[in-house]
Amino acid sequence: MDKRVLLGCIAALSVLLFGGMAAQLAGASGSASQIVHTPLGRVPMGDVLMVLLAMTVGGAVARRKFRAVAVLMVTIVWLAILTVLVAMISPDSPPPLASLPAMLKYNGMAIVLTLLAAWLGASLGQFLAARWPRGGNTASA
Repeated sequence: MDKRVLLGCIAALSVLLFGGMAAQLAGASGSASQIVHTPLGRVPMGDVLMVLLAMTVGGAVARRKFRAVAVLMVTIVWLAILTVLVAMISPDSPPPLASLPAMLKYNGMAIVLTLLAAWLGASLGQFLAARWPRGGNTASA
């Protein structure tokens, strides 16, 4: 793995971590006002925007070859979340958490949108990095 891609991963995960902590401290984490309910499932808009921002930063740091890595990182996070939720299934679980298919239906739209946000953010970051001047060769008058 390229060193810049690794630095992009670290930057993106740092933004996700500190952004989540800041949202929690501000009282916005898990609030019902940021969740949009759709016929295809619920969408935590704050989380989708945080993934978009984090992967934009990661893409800008990595400069190239970050799109697939960004999508892979978000996929791994979702797999970890679903693994924990499946491990917590009990006979008295509420319907959205009663089985893996129910969890996928409940979180399906959020999964798709965060994966899309990761790809778009990485693409945007790479595009912005390509437009920024490199090195310190800016002319001073």
